[in-house]
Amino acid sequence: MKRILVPTDFSNSAYSALVYVSKLYAGESVHFTILHSFESEVSQLTSRIDVGRSDGVIEKLHNQTDKEGEKLIESIKNDVVKGSHTYEMVSTPTPITKSINKIVETEEIDLVVVGSKGRTSVEGLLMGSTTVAITDKLVGCPLLIVPHDVYFVVPLQIAFSSDYNEFYKLSKMKPITRLVRHYKSIIHIVHVGAEKDLNFVQQENLEKFRNDLSEYDVEFHFIPKSDKISSTLHNFIDSHNIDLFSLIYHKHAFIKKLFREPVVNRVGEHEHVPTLVIPVRYK
Repeated sequence: MKRILVPTDFSNSAYSALVYVSKLYAGESVHFTILHSFESEVSQLTSRIDVGRSDGVIEKLHNQTDKEGEKLIESIKNDVVKGSHTYEMVSTPTPITKSINKIVETEEIDLVVVGSKGRTSVEGLLMGSTTVAITDKLVGCPLLIVPHDVYFVVPLQIAFSSDYNEFYKLSKMKPITRLVRHYKSIIHIVHVGAEKDLNFVQQENLEKFRNDLSEYDVEFHFIPKSDKISSTLHNFIDSHNIDLFSLIYHKHAFIKKLFREPVVNRVGEHEHVPTLVIPVRYK
């Protein structure tokens, strides 16, 4: 059984992410863990009362979350086609990023799914601070970022961005290949720059990608940079009707240093296409 973790602040964005991923894996047996951290509420309330009463505050917040969770699970069961999905609500006073990593490690989570904006996001920002923090701190598990306004469509066109400085066996990356096989999707490998400008190492890695993906329907694209790397990729997503975008996340800010812009976060801000972020250490 596939295990998926979906953090929630009970916002519309978080619920949209849950609906999307439930439909994405409608044909599979999936156990969803819905996680809510009420750390900020604990901090606000306990700062005004005696420390000795903090246990009572935490118990009250657990109860409130459980009630909201019951309503959320009832809603999701009504809004998606009934299948072999199970849903579980978990609440915690622990910070959300720490809680996510603990559950990922102990529960053998296959995928974490977040909405691009939370309940307290500033209007006009496409990606909330909590989503950015989760992207930066998630360890050893793929992350799917789902825009608030996205409508589920079968991901027939899946793009993967590469600078060809390193090679990754995409054929072994289940978050991508399981979807490709299930939906018979086309994989688009996208490089910002001209093929003729690749150095020797990049050319070797390009050939490795071709060999690795020889059993799949793959198209390789070399696109000129316009303005910024992230906006160039946004334009490609729109012009090629991409349904799902994916990239490798270099934990130590490699991409940020290379292009001098936070490509992962900005591509994750795309308004209507989900972004699958795979950490470089994921196997």
